[in-house]
Amino acid sequence: MDEQTTPKKVRRVGTVAFALVLILAGVLLIVYQFMPSFNLLTVVKFSPVILIVLGIEMLVYSAKPDVKVQFDWLAMLGTAFTLCVVGTAAVLPLAISEWGPARSYAQSRIETQKADAIYNALTATPELKAKTDSVSVDVWFNHDPHGDYTLQEGDDCILRAELQGPYADAEAFAADCMAIMQAAADNNIGFTNYRFSADEDTDDGVGYYLDCVAAYPEGLTAAQVAQRVTASYHYDGSSFGSEAERDAYILQERRDEIADRYADAHDGQYPDSDYLDRQLAEQYGIATPETAA
Repeated sequence: MDEQTTPKKVRRVGTVAFALVLILAGVLLIVYQFMPSFNLLTVVKFSPVILIVLGIEMLVYSAKPDVKVQFDWLAMLGTAFTLCVVGTAAVLPLAISEWGPARSYAQSRIETQKADAIYNALTATPELKAKTDSVSVDVWFNHDPHGDYTLQEGDDCILRAELQGPYADAEAFAADCMAIMQAAADNNIGFTNYRFSADEDTDDGVGYYLDCVAAYPEGLTAAQVAQRVTASYHYDGSSFGSEAERDAYILQERRDEIADRYADAHDGQYPDSDYLDRQLAEQYGIATPETAA
């Protein structure tokens, strides 16, 4: 028979890969049933090896002149489905561990215990406890718990404390923050970070903030810790990054009030700067460079 009329054998690419995946998936799932600690997810990460097997199949079959290569789409769909089943089995325990009710309950329980403990620790200093408007604790498990939902090295346990002012300056605020951190240390209440605030919701006055790791204040004075304190200046519901910004805002607001009153009395005509400077000095005792001269 002529070579051109000789029928070619049909080889379906994907059949071998599907068979290997079925065998391997069955073995892995059996092992996982008897060894729950077996890290199935690590094995799933090697799933791209299936693409290598498909490529080898194509090379082997394509090298034979008497073979016609076809893709076994049904086998490929079966391979993809099997990988999804194994991947789900690998990821599901991790998802339950990460977002399951046991983890959330453990976090909530530890947060409540820590908050109650710091309140009790402050009982020895009633004045400081009276200044503490509220405390809350945030716990984050950064280790792989495997059902062991306890704080371990590398986890985060953050104390948030809102203090009641007014404070004379940042150093006085820092001193109270250090006293709370010392109370936690004396009573073995472990925190990794502290976030303090004072009078942050005030309409007028100064708000103070301190964010630091637990070991930061060790060996430092209140004056040194105060250098890390951030202050915000409040006026009429607005917040400013510095006292100069707040004062400039107040000055401009008063200039606008004087200018509007003048315009109302003079048919919409606004006064010049000299008039505004004199009125500021007379009404509010604010000296500008012009009035000071």
